[in-house]
Amino acid sequence: MAHTVRKVDYFSMDVPNRPGTAVRLLSTLKDAKVNLLAFTGFPHGRQSQIDFIPANSTALKAAAKRAGITLNARKTGFLV
Repeated sequence: MAHTVRKVDYFSMDVPNRPGTAVRLLSTLKDAKVNLLAFTGFPHGRQSQIDFIPANSTALKAAAKRAGITLNARKTGFLV
């Protein structure tokens, strides 16, 4: 089985660890037509960390800015 490895940008943010937080953010990005290749979320202390892996980093940053969403600095990783 062949695997595809792709170098990607990803952006994280810490959010309150409450039900519905992630779905509100994802809905906002969906309405802005941001295409995500992947999304992860996990508990991080008393909060949660969520990571967005966009198909287009510029589109994600623009949509986040319009919506008042503060993303942490861009990081690079690999998507397999």
